[in-house]
Amino acid sequence: MAPARRPSIKSVSTTEAGRRSVRFDEFRQVVRRHRPSELLPALATLACSIEGPPYDYEYVRYMQPWAIALMARESVLWGNEHREKGLTPEDLRVLINTHNNIYEEPRRPEDMSAHSILTRIAYEQFPYQESMFEELTRTHALLIDGLPHIDGEVLDEAAWGKILGAPLPQVVGATFFLHVAAEQNQGWFDPAWLDRDDIQQIFDVWPRQVILERARRLSSSFEEFRAAYDAVQKPARGYERYAFNPLTSRPFLRWADGRLLAPQPRLILRTVSPGNLYYEGIQTLGEPFTRDLGRLTERYVGEQLRTIDGGGVHGEVVYGKPERKSTDWFLVLPSVVVMFEVKSARFGLLDRAADPGFEDRIKALLEKAVGQLRRSSAAIEDRVPEFSHIPGDRPRIGVVVTSEPYYLANTPMVRSLLPEGDLPLLTASLRELEHLVGLPTAAIEEQLLEIVQDPERSTWSLGTALKDVEGSGRSPLLQHAWDSYPWPLPDEDSTIDHDSGGAR
Repeated sequence: MAPARRPSIKSVSTTEAGRRSVRFDEFRQVVRRHRPSELLPALATLACSIEGPPYDYEYVRYMQPWAIALMARESVLWGNEHREKGLTPEDLRVLINTHNNIYEEPRRPEDMSAHSILTRIAYEQFPYQESMFEELTRTHALLIDGLPHIDGEVLDEAAWGKILGAPLPQVVGATFFLHVAAEQNQGWFDPAWLDRDDIQQIFDVWPRQVILERARRLSSSFEEFRAAYDAVQKPARGYERYAFNPLTSRPFLRWADGRLLAPQPRLILRTVSPGNLYYEGIQTLGEPFTRDLGRLTERYVGEQLRTIDGGGVHGEVVYGKPERKSTDWFLVLPSVVVMFEVKSARFGLLDRAADPGFEDRIKALLEKAVGQLRRSSAAIEDRVPEFSHIPGDRPRIGVVVTSEPYYLANTPMVRSLLPEGDLPLLTASLRELEHLVGLPTAAIEEQLLEIVQDPERSTWSLGTALKDVEGSGRSPLLQHAWDSYPWPLPDEDSTIDHDSGGAR
C-alpha cells in the first residue's frame, strides 16, 4: 500500500479572522460529531503525512502531532458510531481549529503563571519534536550494554523477558518493524501480512512470534483503552488535554476484523524508550527495578563522560566522619572541573500538567542534587584529603543530570525555588548530556564556561544553549548501540532517518 499523500494545507488550515476561545468540553463535543471508524483512520493518514521532526513549520503550525493523538484519545473515549456518515476536509479543518483555540479557565491564579503554562505546553508538545535516534539507541546503551556492569537486585537479561515477553533487543527490533509497517500503510498493521512471501526474510532477523507478541502488547480494544484511561489520576476538569493518553503505552487499536490501527504512529517507537520501559519495569518488578535503573543511569553518565578525549573522569568519593558521599562524577578538563549529580526520578503525570503542588515536587527533586553538588564543591575548595585527586585551581560547574527532560529547569522560574549559592549550576537531561559529549573537548570547556557566565544563555535548556561546532558528532556510545542492530530491515525501503527519527 502506498504511503499517505501530504494533504493540502488549505484543506485543514485556520484563518486569523473569526478565532475564538473554546473550552475543552466544547472541543470534545466537536470530536464526538464523527464516527470513530471514520475519524481514527483519517487521523492516522494525516499523522503519516507529516514528516519530521524537525517539522515543516507551515504544517506543524496547523496540524500538530500532539493534537492528532489527543483527538484520537477523545474519539475512543467518547465517540460512537451513531453519527452521520462521512468525514470531509472541512470537518478536519474545524477539528484542528477547535483544538488550536482551546482555552483553560484558571482554577487558581497560579494556573496562569508562566511556569505553569510553559510546563503544560512543554510536556504536551516537546516529546513529539525529539529525534527517536537517541531514544532507541539509549535504550540499548543504557539497559542492555550497561546490565553486566551493575550488581542488580532484580534486573538481568531474563528479567526483560519477564517484563516484555522477549529479550529486549528483539523487542526493540520488532517494535521498529511495526513502526515502519504502520508508517507505510496510513497507520495500519494487519497480522495477516506476516504470511506474505516477501516478508519471510524478516523473520531471520526478528522472529515472527516476537513481532506478533509485540503487536498484541502494543494494542488494545476500545474497552481496554477506556479502562486504562480511567485507572489513572487526572488533572482537574478543563485541563483534560494534559491527562494520560493510553496511546502512549499501547499505540495500536484493535479493529473488529483483526487489523491494528495506530492513529499517531510516532508513538510506536516511544514504547521502547527508557522512559516508557520504566513504567513497564516497575509494574512487573516493583521498587527494586527503580533502584536497578538508578544504578544503570549513574553508570551510563560516567560511560558517556569517558568518551570525551582528554578528560579525566572520577567517580563518587566517600569522605569524612560520619562518612558522606560526594556527587556521582567529576570531569576534570584543562580549564574547568564539571561535577555531575545523577537523578533518575521521574516527573509524574500531574506534575507535567502543572497540577497544584507541582513546584514543591520539582523543588524536592532538584534540591537534594544541588545540595550534593555544593557540598562536594566546598570539599574540593577546602582541600579535604579524599578529594586530593580533583584539582582545586580552576573553576567548577555543577550539573544535575535527570533521566528525562525537565525543559524549564534552568529558567529563573525554577532556580528561584532553590537555595542560593556560589556554584554555577545547570540541569541537563540524558539527551542533552549525549549532545554535550559529541562536541570536541575544547568546545565543551569553552561553551560550558560561556553558558554559566551568560545571564541569558544560562537560563536556556542545555541542549538549546550548546552550539554545534566543526568536529561535532554523535555520542560514540549511541553510535555503537545503533550499529549493534541489523539496520536497515531486509526491505531496503524500510529505513530510519537518524536526524529526524522518522521512518521512510
